[in-house]
Amino acid sequence: VLAVRQAAVSRFARRPAVRQQLAHVRSVPAPVGGWNSHDALAAMKPTDAVALENLWPTTSYVESRGGFASHATGMTGTGKTLANYNSLTGSNKLFCFTEQGIYNVTSAGAVGASVLARTNGKHQWVNFGDGTNNYLIACNGVDAPAYYDGTTATAVTGATSPALTGVATTELISLFVFKGRLIFIQKASMSFWYLASGAAGGALTEFDLSAEAPAGGYLMAGAAWTMDGGDGIDDYAVFMSSEGEVIIYKGTNPSSASTWAKVGTYQIGKPLGRRCLTKYGGDIIVLTQNGAFPLSAATATASVDSKLALSFKIENAFNDAARLYSSNFGWKSILYPTKSAFIVNVPKTEDGDHEQYVMNTITKAWCKFTEWDAEDFAVLNSELYFCDGTVVYKAWSGTVDGTSDIILYAKQAFSDYGLPGVQKHVSGYQPVLGINGTLSFLTDIDVDFKDTAITGTATYSVPAGALWDTAVWDTSVWGAGLQIAKEWTSPDEWTGVYISGKIKIATDTLTVQWYSSNISFTAGGPL
Repeated sequence: VLAVRQAAVSRFARRPAVRQQLAHVRSVPAPVGGWNSHDALAAMKPTDAVALENLWPTTSYVESRGGFASHATGMTGTGKTLANYNSLTGSNKLFCFTEQGIYNVTSAGAVGASVLARTNGKHQWVNFGDGTNNYLIACNGVDAPAYYDGTTATAVTGATSPALTGVATTELISLFVFKGRLIFIQKASMSFWYLASGAAGGALTEFDLSAEAPAGGYLMAGAAWTMDGGDGIDDYAVFMSSEGEVIIYKGTNPSSASTWAKVGTYQIGKPLGRRCLTKYGGDIIVLTQNGAFPLSAATATASVDSKLALSFKIENAFNDAARLYSSNFGWKSILYPTKSAFIVNVPKTEDGDHEQYVMNTITKAWCKFTEWDAEDFAVLNSELYFCDGTVVYKAWSGTVDGTSDIILYAKQAFSDYGLPGVQKHVSGYQPVLGINGTLSFLTDIDVDFKDTAITGTATYSVPAGALWDTAVWDTSVWGAGLQIAKEWTSPDEWTGVYISGKIKIATDTLTVQWYSSNISFTAGGPL
């Protein structure tokens, strides 16, 4: 009997093991970590996204961006510049510059006549007060600088009031204010020209930086860099060359060696256009072909480390865009405080297709906006505007792009869901959404780093007037707008080790908030 039992045990031990299929359900947050084009696909955090388009990553959920709507119409020519006139009384105005003229676009509707003729709309501008008047001053290197005093716009020459003398005013292409002094940059030159402190006009004095720029080229832009967050001993004048050299001075009066001294020359990368410098708190963000760098980080070491760039997490996408579109007009970054957003305008085609790389300044998470074909942006009274063609649009507002749907798309990071090397067959993908009406959307799965067109489908109709706890779970609304997509039979190709969920939504009426995603799968044995 003992021999028979031992034989039975031996036969049982030799049987092949049965590979059990285990069912799992996993939940991951929505991609609040934002778009990631830098890390390896297998190394991304679960809160990252391979793609995140027209979806804004907030601190706790991902939300559909706002749309845009026509604001001001009737301009002659193509809008290239938006500029604010910020008055002493708080009655601020917005102007759009075209190759025909300057138009007051403050109010919605049809614009009036041009306030000043122009032959080129590509301007750089500042607000400046001389103690008597508060001016909007803009120059383009073609026309005489435009001065607007709140009532009248003037093309300033050596014979106007105010006047600029010492250089042909049509040579002035950019400008900035440093410690109460207007500083102009001359086109195709390494020279800047400056006025007396507090003066809006008068004799301009040249300061040639050629000897301080060993890489050569010409000056592109300048800015005041306030390291301590206020006017004080840490204020520097920053000059950016076309070859990527930053030349920094400190002091107050360029005409005196005792009050003007060079800090250094730094090589940080070629700038993207003349609008490459943007104030960012007490720092300056420099748009270069290598990324968007805080100036404090870019000049801190002998070599520029890409990890110091604000754009590091989207480094590959940013560098590809710079390589392809660096010569196009329209590169610009702008802060939009209302949404805690830092927007980089990417001109894929001048007067055509544009997109924006947008960063949440709180979390440093990025996403991409499409369908905003903006030649320039400006913020007026806490609202965002852009110009495109003969129209100025109010942006990040409403739920429709003009008359078209806003197309939202996301592809979450690939994940092995805590089971490395284990094959998984996905049976369902459930985005958890908060909405306020009827929603149609597409969902799909990519496995093992594939990138396929989205094909899955799920549709919901929320009952009108549905209230808390009155609708059916997993069919309509629960908790004032929370929705979960139902499971469905998955195709055979939904089998792999690494899984990425995708979602695509087209809407012109709803605000969508995405909280998390659930995924169900059966797991087999290891590969």
